Amino acid sequence: MNTVDSPAHEPMVSIIVPVFNVAPYLREGLESLLAQDFAHPREIILIDDCSTDDSLAICREFAGKHSQTFRLIESAVNGGVSVARNTGLEHARGRYLMFFDPDDILPETALGELYQAAEQYSADIVKGNLVLFDDAERRPAPDRVQRTELVSGGAVLTTLFEHARVRGHIGGKLFRRDKFAALRFTVGVRMAQDLLFFSEMFAGADSLLLLASDVYYYRKHPHGSTGGKYERGSYIDWMGAVEQSGKFASGSEQTRAHRSLLLRTMNQIARECRKIAPTSAAPVLGVIEEKCAQWNIRLVDLLVGDKLPLRDISRYVKLRMALRQIRRNLAHS
Repeated sequence: MNTVDSPAHEPMVSIIVPVFNVAPYLREGLESLLAQDFAHPREIILIDDCSTDDSLAICREFAGKHSQTFRLIESAVNGGVSVARNTGLEHARGRYLMFFDPDDILPETALGELYQAAEQYSADIVKGNLVLFDDAERRPAPDRVQRTELVSGGAVLTTLFEHARVRGHIGGKLFRRDKFAALRFTVGVRMAQDLLFFSEMFAGADSLLLLASDVYYYRKHPHGSTGGKYERGSYIDWMGAVEQSGKFASGSEQTRAHRSLLLRTMNQIARECRKIAPTSAAPVLGVIEEKCAQWNIRLVDLLVGDKLPLRDISRYVKLRMALRQIRRNLAHS
């Protein structure tokens, strides 16, 4: 593993960037990190995970031209995104940490706004708004907030499990290194490894600031990590990550919110499954039904045992309707 010399000044923020075969988008993403309106020292840690396109050459170019800002780590073997991010965590030296995927874009004011908010509110974690974009449009992410709000104590993890104002994605989050430097991503999980990582972080956080500013542009394209998840079977890792995140729940509110997350996840998978080819949908249907039984996703359990609100009962109804549609699709295939 080769490492380019580190910047001369201790950074205020470390930005960890795993890189693997993203040459068409990489230069634009790295330029957005360089263009930040941020007065303090920062380091951008690039971890090239044995790219086979021009990504490594681009990383070397940026690290060579901007050696005071970029650090380049060249992995000896391809370990996957979790290993790359863990490597970045091991090398980071900033007061705050953040992750950035190199096919995305950081708005010019993002780093300054996240840092200022963290300092002003003494927040362990700051989460800003994401904007989803592709070649055709830009639109706000579903967890967008309209007003800045500080969440404290056990409500931090509950808010993550509720998935209304913050979700378990890496984009748009800044967090304290002194409190979370020891955390690591679970290796071998192909999807939703972010949720596991942030579930552990949010469980140990005293405060979360929900910042009503656009701080991250997330690129939607068919070659992303979630594309083809049913064909590849990575949706099973998604289910497993959601299930495993429940081990961090403590108390009735967090447990109830996690039960809601299980239901939400199953509903989303079932509704997406209606649109995929029957050859892929058939095994997914079997896994959904198995997990529904294992997780006790039944109306009586949700109403009486979990006492979930009406919006979750509505999700349960939509789940059952989606499952019926999948069976009909399979019967006519």
